[in-house]
Amino acid sequence: MLDSRPFTAVSAPPDWLIPLDTAERVLTVGPDHINYRGGIGSVMNVYARHFATYKCITTHRVMGKGQLILFFLRQYLRFIQTLLRDPAIDIVHIQASSHGSFYRKLVLFLTARYAFRKRTIYHMHGSRFVEFYEQSGPLSQRLIRFLVERADIVIVLSEYWRDYFNRQFRVRRLEILSNIIHQRDLSAGFPTRPAGKLPVRLLFLGAIGQRKGIFDLLDGIQQYRDSFEGRLLLYVGGNGDTKRLESYIAQHRLESIVRFEGWVSGIRKHELLSTCDVFILPSYNEGLPLSILEAMNYHLPIIATPVGGTAEVVHDGVNGFLVTPGDKKTLCQRLMRFIDDPDLVNQMGDESARLIAGYQPEVVLPRLNQLYNDLLTKKPD
Repeated sequence: MLDSRPFTAVSAPPDWLIPLDTAERVLTVGPDHINYRGGIGSVMNVYARHFATYKCITTHRVMGKGQLILFFLRQYLRFIQTLLRDPAIDIVHIQASSHGSFYRKLVLFLTARYAFRKRTIYHMHGSRFVEFYEQSGPLSQRLIRFLVERADIVIVLSEYWRDYFNRQFRVRRLEILSNIIHQRDLSAGFPTRPAGKLPVRLLFLGAIGQRKGIFDLLDGIQQYRDSFEGRLLLYVGGNGDTKRLESYIAQHRLESIVRFEGWVSGIRKHELLSTCDVFILPSYNEGLPLSILEAMNYHLPIIATPVGGTAEVVHDGVNGFLVTPGDKKTLCQRLMRFIDDPDLVNQMGDESARLIAGYQPEVVLPRLNQLYNDLLTKKPD
């Protein structure tokens, strides 16, 4: 069966950030934004809450490869049917990543632009896009260049990505639009963190695997275990190579220091963000990590690596520390700073709260609305 869920049109707040006369002219395509397990889905979920109507077709869900192909073909048919039946749609907003996501979105782009003459936005979130483009063969690189250089607008997440796309491609119009975070539900409470009380509670949320650096962190904790025992408690939330993670914890007897939470969302995620002291994400590549933005919204200091757009939100020595990817010794030294000087937790956490203001819906979405309106006044090629 086709995905028959209607477009989102919930009861209106006093002022939609994307009003109806604009929202009804935009069709978004991307991963599942309702039962999401990734940053793009989370961003789209925020969008859906602030569009007067959110016209969206899901093109990806977590499932087996064979199932995913069949799912995409069904959703592609729905995409065509929607463009045929809804004459109000003028813009197709493509929420994209790299690798398999690129090829799915290429099919949608070609259909929207050349079969239906729609204006197109290519919104690039992929943290591994550099690797994807530079390691692709000549034909794939030509296809990537074709899409990127023929989209009406390419949106990237940070200055780092703007500079990369400017170097590599002749983009018609390239714009930075910051990632966006959910407004924290104050009614759910905001537990007080007891200042200076050990152990320091460290939080990692992300895909379990080498790319996010979780095993570098565990190696460092294992190497300097005597310094961390009784003084540090690491909570790990995420999916991916969970068997390797659990095996590592058991093999090195780290149960007293590391607690694996599995995939966390909803109330449990709120509890962890509210009660932990420091957020850590020692990744090897990133777009602009939504998990870091969410942690900053909970007034957490950050330990991260200066990859992708991360250094534009984590200011070394201000609201956290930046460490070279794979540098386990320095990573642990920065952890010890928070253990030895507990005042840093609140001091840097306050800076995170100040810096996150520009990533709230009321700041980001008016900018997106302006991009839509600019494009709607432009005649299709």
